[in-house]
Amino acid sequence: MVCKATSVEHKFYVYIRYFYLPVLHKRSTIANQEEVVLCIFCVTSTTATILPKQHHESSLPTYAMLKLYGHYGSQPFRSVAWLLKMKKEPFEFISINPMKGDNRTKDYRAKFPIGLIPAIEDDPGDGKTFALSEASAIMIYLCDKNKWNDMYPSSINSPSDIRQRALINEYISHHNESTRLMTRKVIRPGLSGLFAAEGNLSPGMTHSLSKSPADLMKLKSTIRDTAKRFQHKFLVNSRGSSDFIVGDTPTIADLLAYPDLAQIPQILGIDYKEWPELEQLRQWLDRMAKLPYHDDVHQTTTKLGKLYQSKL
Repeated sequence: MVCKATSVEHKFYVYIRYFYLPVLHKRSTIANQEEVVLCIFCVTSTTATILPKQHHESSLPTYAMLKLYGHYGSQPFRSVAWLLKMKKEPFEFISINPMKGDNRTKDYRAKFPIGLIPAIEDDPGDGKTFALSEASAIMIYLCDKNKWNDMYPSSINSPSDIRQRALINEYISHHNESTRLMTRKVIRPGLSGLFAAEGNLSPGMTHSLSKSPADLMKLKSTIRDTAKRFQHKFLVNSRGSSDFIVGDTPTIADLLAYPDLAQIPQILGIDYKEWPELEQLRQWLDRMAKLPYHDDVHQTTTKLGKLYQSKL
């Protein structure tokens, strides 16, 4: 699938690439080129005329659609997919299932040496394919490329934007050693046991589902401590309090943090209401759940939750 682009001269060519954009985004992929409608606006200083697609087509360079590799069961993948959907940026979804070892194949490692999901292939504007993995790196790249300054401010703008960008970077740098623990210490062992029970366990994963009260108490202690640290470091701290991690509007920091924290009630069925001191965290989760495309992005999490809880 390709779309067209051209330089800005006396006339501007503006493209409506995806006429049925809301419908296509719900599917997360575009499987048929017939679903895509491309119009060209020829704009002059005084007039605007809609031209048929075939006009000027041969003279315009082509750019491949962004490809997003991963699986909706992956928390970092959901963060990137959510950003793309919120920004109505079309992408081709290519399923890579780590449980089946898809990310360990020779072909995948040739494109993405780190061997993780999510990953993207994109054209930054020079006609050359660019491959990138790691959710935070991908989101920063997408925001810089597309000038999504509301989600990640440009460093060349005002001092206020520079400060906000630095605070987002602060959370991103801290993420893997804090909020991400929800997945590594709580969710991943449980899901590994779930897939073992379903006969779909990757080599090296040996965890089992546990019904032990002692194990449950230890699990809840990890959940409470991790959630508490997040709340007191990023939602309510010496800098004050705000609706989101950095200020009163969501940024890529929030999109990165949410999947790891929200999956506790979504998958495990453990409600943060068990801990009254986590009121600010619950309010933040509620605000995040109201953002566009939340339910669409987290459908797989809901299904995993139903399956997981049915096995307990």
